[in-house]
Amino acid sequence: MDIGIASTLLLFLMIWLVPFCAREFRNSGQLMLAYWFVIVLHQAVAFTNAFWFTTIGASADAVSFHRMAMEVAQLGHVVFNDGASFYYNMLGVVYWIFGPSLMLAQQLTILAFSISCVVLVKILCQLELSRHKVSIFLAFGALPSMVFLGSVPLRESYQILFYMLVVYFGLKMHVTGGVNKYLIFMIISALGMGLFHHALLVYAVFLIVLFLLWTHWPVSRLGNVKKVHVLAVFTIPALMLGAASYAATNSVALSAFFNMELLETAAKYREYSPSTRATYGANIDLSSPLMAIYSSLVMYIYYLFAPFPWQINNVLDVYASIESILRLVLICFAWKNWRNSYGAQRRQLGLMLTLFFSMSFMWGMGTTNYGTAIRHNMLSWWILVIVGLPLLMEWLSRFRLADLVHQSRVERG
Repeated sequence: MDIGIASTLLLFLMIWLVPFCAREFRNSGQLMLAYWFVIVLHQAVAFTNAFWFTTIGASADAVSFHRMAMEVAQLGHVVFNDGASFYYNMLGVVYWIFGPSLMLAQQLTILAFSISCVVLVKILCQLELSRHKVSIFLAFGALPSMVFLGSVPLRESYQILFYMLVVYFGLKMHVTGGVNKYLIFMIISALGMGLFHHALLVYAVFLIVLFLLWTHWPVSRLGNVKKVHVLAVFTIPALMLGAASYAATNSVALSAFFNMELLETAAKYREYSPSTRATYGANIDLSSPLMAIYSSLVMYIYYLFAPFPWQINNVLDVYASIESILRLVLICFAWKNWRNSYGAQRRQLGLMLTLFFSMSFMWGMGTTNYGTAIRHNMLSWWILVIVGLPLLMEWLSRFRLADLVHQSRVERG
């Protein structure tokens, strides 16, 4: 059997067996069935795109990544920079070893997604939100944009996986309350996330600082902070900044970060970005600090909720609008869930909301159309589902129960 076909079949088999590696899946038949259902959807997209016709979302970047990876494999010239270059060079090495295959690339993408499914459930356990784990899992994995874009050669599945790993190890570090192995795993995951996009390398530094402060700083007395913890809070981010600074030579986003010109760079990028049908036209106005804040908020609202009703022109716009409405609903319920919570749970949900708003705002700065926004919103979608869906499910249950009681009374009357 050809080595490329054999490796593709092996990955295909591994994807189906991934949940057996996690106790949470082995102990829940419903969760296992939900996993297999979601994987069927992803594999259906992968097989359709590989053997029948190009699926939605697989005609632009996915085709380019596959083509450039084949060129890397053919020429044997590998250059590992961060961002898109890292991804297609990584894929090129795989093609060089096993042979170029679109199906192989897609199985790698789905494998990354499948591992993120396991990490998602483990995060739910850390946050003590396992009660609605099946609903949360389906809302995460069966989202149409996740199914279509998480089954073809794109970077989003890898970015989501490493982002989840950073959060998971950060939560584990907080529980153990010390500088330990989870800090090392968190840093490795943050670097892995940053390799797939320039902006995520900057965000990785923010994540490390956030989790170190969240774990070690909030104590009743400053004297309770161990010296090694204080050293970690300042030294590790400094080392991360140094690594990012070195990488900045090939990154516009990183160069702007170190020159304190992020807003200026984002404004210029948005101004000169090519206009498409899906462009929503919200730019950053730097004429004054007040206008910079106002225009940034308008830009962020468009990023989260466009297209608005007056921008809908076809079926894809209808789907994008539905996803935006769902995002708005989950944001409202997530905020209410945080407000209703208290103690440790309130602090944890507050952290998750901080992660959502920081990640989405970062992407919003550099996104000019709602087509691209759908892809970028995938990275923070899982956070909204975790924080907002449980309260939404409880609200729907109460609404359904009230409806049944009313119906019963009418029948009796």
